[in-house]
Amino acid sequence: MSGGAYGIDYTAGPGHAPGVGRYVRELVRAMVRIGDQGRPSHRPLRLVEFGRAPVPMEGEPLGLTGHEVTRPFLRVRLRWPRRALVAADRLAGATGAAAGRGCALFHRVPSERQFKLRVPVSLAVAEFPPAGSHADEGLARECLGARGVIVFSLDAAQRVASRYGVDPARIHQVPVGSEHWERDLATPPLGQAEAPSRTRLDVLVLGAIRKSRLPLDVLAAFEALASTEARARLLLVGRPGDASDAFQSALERSLVRARIRWIQDPVEARMPACVAGASVLLHLTEDEASPVTPLEAARMGLAVVASRIPAFQESLGPGARFVEPGDVAGTAQALSEALEESPSGAARQAMREIAKPFTWHASAEAHLAAWQTMLNSVPPPSAG
Repeated sequence: MSGGAYGIDYTAGPGHAPGVGRYVRELVRAMVRIGDQGRPSHRPLRLVEFGRAPVPMEGEPLGLTGHEVTRPFLRVRLRWPRRALVAADRLAGATGAAAGRGCALFHRVPSERQFKLRVPVSLAVAEFPPAGSHADEGLARECLGARGVIVFSLDAAQRVASRYGVDPARIHQVPVGSEHWERDLATPPLGQAEAPSRTRLDVLVLGAIRKSRLPLDVLAAFEALASTEARARLLLVGRPGDASDAFQSALERSLVRARIRWIQDPVEARMPACVAGASVLLHLTEDEASPVTPLEAARMGLAVVASRIPAFQESLGPGARFVEPGDVAGTAQALSEALEESPSGAARQAMREIAKPFTWHASAEAHLAAWQTMLNSVPPPSAG
């Protein structure tokens, strides 16, 4: 284990249940269980948490205990106010020096906190800001300065190379994990030969109510579906976002309002049962570079109706029904077809088989291999 640890920005792990929080939490959970002693990748982990952020997941198991944990790790909490962290780094590079101390490489996600790390950086890119925006320019700088960039789809790899000019040799595609809800469910979902009979069919929508997630199209498609399918219900699980006011207004006017439920403050412990009990995931989006949400649902046996974007098509292939943005009638028809087959145990098992290779163990192994490659490479020119 000579040569330093692998550092990981773990700030969001205990502080944010979905999204980037789940990513770093599940990645670390898998890494500490990989028995790779004697391999070059067997380095300890240094989990660094920046700032005095709330930690709502601390009451939940973070996967850092148990007899199966074989990789040593250290949690480092830099619990200064965030302004103090930024100021200390600007004046003397103190925050970055503290974060990277003892590290051979430091893995992070794009963030406004760009501390001056003095070790090679691995950067995970799961989404792209609007082209030409301030955030897009910042991401370009981060990608060009990193020793390597980790992505979760071939489409994302091609975009990092063409959009930001990153050498393809520095871009590493890894699978994303999908089995966390299946693991956390007390009883494995639908383990019997056939799914239980259903008196209603739930269309599930996951994620914050943002414009980029096309919530008004979701509502319109469900209204069209509900006119012909009396058992259908719509369940939205996601916090308010930049489209909440418009969505709430449309929801209040909807003729099928009584068949729609919006859970605005999701509780992570209830998510496995919530997802397992649904029939189909409806996932409309303008653009995503990771297939994680459709795969999470597929792993639980749900049918998937999703926007026709490359990251989803790569991973789900013919197993999902893909629709075009703005095609309300086409989306309603796809939902109707998905709901018709959803009670079939064979159909649900087929979806689980599609998601089966996408595990956090596979993701962790691919990350470790990528990091070893990064350490064996020369620094990019922009990194000096």
